[in-house]
This record gives sequence, structure tokens and C-alpha cells, in this order.
Amino acid sequence: MANKITIIGAGQVGSSIAYALCLKSIATEIVMIDIDKNRAMGEALDIRQGTPYMSPVNIHDGDYEDAKDSDIVILTSGVARKPGQSRLELAQTNVNITKSIIPQITKVAPNAIYVIVANPVDILTYQFVKTSGIPADHIIGTGTLLDTARLRTKIADVYGIGQPNLHAYVFGEHGDSSFVPWSLVNVASVPVDAYAIHHNRN
Repeated sequence: MANKITIIGAGQVGSSIAYALCLKSIATEIVMIDIDKNRAMGEALDIRQGTPYMSPVNIHDGDYEDAKDSDIVILTSGVARKPGQSRLELAQTNVNITKSIIPQITKVAPNAIYVIVANPVDILTYQFVKTSGIPADHIIGTGTLLDTARLRTKIADVYGIGQPNLHAYVFGEHGDSSFVPWSLVNVASVPVDAYAIHHNRN
């Protein structure tokens, strides 16, 4: 079954997502769009030249017209944070970038599921919901998914266990007000406090 995915933004995040999608055999076609057309072309070609060792996927660069009828659109474009800069300080610049993208992509892919990855992700997701005309249940922000992955990795490293056995979550916004509900942290269903006591005894 055909599955077309468009990635807007061919920076490190967008390119990593494209590569992961190819490895997972999730898409039959991947379109990479970036304001820097040469970068989009270069990243797509790099990945494309590795596809003979993967399941077949047509990955290429393109313009918004090439995203027509995409099943999924992943938005990664935006200005990266500078050292010492908060995510919220990026807000207006990246909101303006997102507002310029919305009418171009929603015109050609009105039925797609939209995944917002760019920062500040919560604000940009809200902006997309309010101004795109796309149903809210078709717009997903990655929120604290990355924070949760980092937390699980760190705790698993502390106890020397496999990451899939460690369950923990970061709640709130993807930013300074996020928090960890420690009562939900467990190792294979054992509360982390109890596991820590057992671990320290050994």
C-alpha cells in the first residue's frame, strides 16, 4: 500500500527522520522540502543512494506541489536555538516561518496527518491548529516525547538496565516548565524507589 510522507525542513532533524523512515520501511515515497533547495537535494540523494540495501522507497527533494496528497507531513523547519537562548525566545521567528508554510502545504495536502517537530513545539502546534483549517485531530505535536526518551535513557544508564525495561514520562511543555511524575517511574513494573533500594543492596 502506497504511503507518501513529506518532510519540511532538511536540516539534521529532518534528514534523520527521513533516514529513519527509510530504515523502518514506513513510506513508499518521501518528499524533502527546504528553503535551501540544494540542501534538500543533497540530503535526499545521500539517503537515496543507500536505498538499494533497504525496502524500496522513492525519496527525493521537491517543492510544495510535489507534496500533493501526502498521507503524513512532518514539519521540522525553523531557526535553531542559539547558546543560552530559551525555546520561547525562538517563538516569534518560528511562528512566522510556520505561518508562511501553512497555506502552501495545506493547499496540496489537506487530508494529511501533520506532525509538528520544530520548536517551540507546543506553540507551533497551537498555531497550526488555530490557523491551518486542518482538523485538530489531524495535528500532532511531539511535545515531551524527546524529553521522555532522554529521561528513560539516563535512568536506564544509572541502573545498568535495558532501556525498554525502564518506564518514565516527562509531562508538560517541551521546555522549562516540564516535570517528571516520579510516582510513575518503574523498572519492569517495579517502582523505581523500590528497585533503587534493591539495586543499592547489591
